[in-house]
Amino acid sequence: MGFLPKKKRRNVGLDIGSSLIKVVDLETGGKGAMLHNYGIGALPPDVIVDGEVMDREVVVDTIKGLFASKGITKTAVATALSGRGVIVKKITMEKMREAEAREQIRWEAEQHVPFDISDVSLDFQIVDTESAPDQMDVLLVAAKRENVTARVNLLQEAGLDTVLVDVAAFAIQNVYEANYGFEPGQLIALVNVGAETSGINFVKDGISFFTRDLSTAGGDCSQRLQKELGVGYEQATEILKGESLEAVGMDQLQPILRSFGEDLAVGIERTLPYLPSSDETRKMNRIVMSGGGAMIPGLADFLQERFEIPVEIIDPFQRIEYAPDLFGPQGPKSTGPIIAQAIGLAMRE
Repeated sequence: MGFLPKKKRRNVGLDIGSSLIKVVDLETGGKGAMLHNYGIGALPPDVIVDGEVMDREVVVDTIKGLFASKGITKTAVATALSGRGVIVKKITMEKMREAEAREQIRWEAEQHVPFDISDVSLDFQIVDTESAPDQMDVLLVAAKRENVTARVNLLQEAGLDTVLVDVAAFAIQNVYEANYGFEPGQLIALVNVGAETSGINFVKDGISFFTRDLSTAGGDCSQRLQKELGVGYEQATEILKGESLEAVGMDQLQPILRSFGEDLAVGIERTLPYLPSSDETRKMNRIVMSGGGAMIPGLADFLQERFEIPVEIIDPFQRIEYAPDLFGPQGPKSTGPIIAQAIGLAMRE
């Protein structure tokens, strides 16, 4: 994808989730990348709901606090959007040069985007010109302009300059490609389990086939734990991190976690018919999970048993180095999946 610049540079990625804000300071270029610093700030419940910022002051203060506490002085940042205001779709167009396609793409988008075309920001990438003699496959990306403007204005209030607004699914794809690469012909399901939604991106040969947000997410599992076990929000959060498990009977906990895992599996299954029509194309070869919800105890194992394919939690540090002692004695294992999207954002030029 060409996301690493040739010259060394320091980039800042900022991932604003509904429960956590993550920032990373990443050096890219040359032979690889190195994480110099990161920060994670928790947001109170209901500060961000359905992607809408309900309390701007809290979000702005959290961002400022992260930058200050971590000593990150660079104000140019890359961030991402997801949710119903973002559309990613692979379409087929008449074969033409990229300059001609740029003139044509707005008309093509009108056929595929369920918003007023005058209210969206558009981008595209030609991904395949060989599949048919007179046609080419194009990845179309559309985002509601009001959502982009709202994010830019929010970061401006925090004293930041937004240099890039990416799609959240592509940021995860970036960090996966940098660390694993893509095996030819393999269909990889990149599942980012957030607090409010779980984003899924089906990628084959380095090209995104289809993206969707699922309503089953970590916050849903937290609510089930609170209701069924009679625990508070903080203890439920600790359980989802794999902590405080000894205080809860596993005979009570396992049915709740398995029920959540089944709902997530059904959500993944329901996206498969939207992939290209051949049965072989719809066959997943691997699921790779990221986000805080990826750490829910037993979730990866349950999905592996359910789909009978390898399921793993992303490790963004297989090929990305990090500063010594950055993560302390516990290492990056529990933090890596949480900051993976922010790392993917910082890898973009």
